[in-house]
Amino acid sequence: MRTTTQEAVLSAYIASIGKRTPRDAVQDAAELCRFATSLNRLNEIACNSGLTERQERRKQNLQTRIKAVLERAGLVLNHFNNDPRGYAVYLDLPDGSYNSFGGRECGYGIGR
Repeated sequence: MRTTTQEAVLSAYIASIGKRTPRDAVQDAAELCRFATSLNRLNEIACNSGLTERQERRKQNLQTRIKAVLERAGLVLNHFNNDPRGYAVYLDLPDGSYNSFGGRECGYGIGR
């Protein structure tokens, strides 16, 4: 299994919070990145041609699943981004780290 940098960073933060074991933290981080990437793809489709009803339900389902994983992992959602040029999901990490031009207020982005 290939681990991305985002997955490694997220799993370290999740494990440091202490609510999850390191193994569970890695699984949560992988799920978050996979869901956020799928959400970003739907954002691209919405921008290019619009979403069908099924795709709209899928988007809502992904957002719900992302919120559930974040709650389980002990992380806080900053916001969802509908613009396909940026990250799909922004989180507030415990130490205030960020990886976007929006700065600390925008948070740490995943899903590209």
